[in-house]
Amino acid sequence: MSFLISVPDALRQSVEAATGGRMTVIYDDNGLPSYMYVLPKFRYEDIGFDAELGTGVCTAFLVNGVEVDQIFIGAYQASDLKGFACSLPGREVWRSINWDAARAACTSKGAGWDMMTVHDWAAVALSCAANGYQPSGNTDHGRYHADHGQFGRRVDGGYPGDSSGIGNILAGTGPDAWRHDGGSAGISDLVGNVWEWLWGAKTIDGRIFAAPDNDVSLAEGSWTDTGVDLVGANPWTSSGVSGTQLTDRILWTYAGVDLEGYLAINTSGERFPLRGGNRRNGGNAGLAALNLSSARSASSTGLGFRPRFAL
Repeated sequence: MSFLISVPDALRQSVEAATGGRMTVIYDDNGLPSYMYVLPKFRYEDIGFDAELGTGVCTAFLVNGVEVDQIFIGAYQASDLKGFACSLPGREVWRSINWDAARAACTSKGAGWDMMTVHDWAAVALSCAANGYQPSGNTDHGRYHADHGQFGRRVDGGYPGDSSGIGNILAGTGPDAWRHDGGSAGISDLVGNVWEWLWGAKTIDGRIFAAPDNDVSLAEGSWTDTGVDLVGANPWTSSGVSGTQLTDRILWTYAGVDLEGYLAINTSGERFPLRGGNRRNGGNAGLAALNLSSARSASSTGLGFRPRFAL
């Protein structure tokens, strides 16, 4: 089983002490550690988005309709540790991996582990919006396109902004502005570096199919046909598609939540979500950036993912 609060581990204790308990360390079934951000349960009305998204518990904290008190989001994009996805600072992030392989690298860690979901991403993005903050990130080969003084350590040792080589950064080596809350204990690199595969929704010929909440055991074939057909938009907020409460809540249709990023979609066949942007996306990246152009088999240096855990 995964080890959490019951393990009086020195690393976990030091991380929790340094972050005021906002971040912890969870060990998977293989004994491998992951730094995880602790996101407590909230309702849409708690963060001021009830007019846009309705009332009640945010879907990230519902599993088949049952509330959970908190979820744990990888503080860092996934890195490959002995073939398993771990959230660790200062490591090369796992890239060139397709949707199914990314998910397997998380679920093989043990019960409770999976890759980040569309509901998780929306919860984090909404908490950012509620606090009036949107993170920047590696959107220009190791640096932030709009402020070249913001940069991280490139995996290839290259200079920030050099378009040759692989301009991804080592996980979490950018400034605090690259974390979801602008602080050292926040979730890093949600914007830029690598696009992140997510579980819980997809499009088929442009039509959105989505899991109604964070029940990761729900088979794809049981995801809800929302009846909503998407079209691309840049920025994302210019989308004129009329959504449902579910598509609004997962931030796939615009319902007045003003976040940065673009919406790209291939309306032919089955497409799986990538969010946030990568090292080359410049102003198209952002918390709301949603790329639905890739099949589940897609793999490139610009695609990655992030582990999550729920008890």
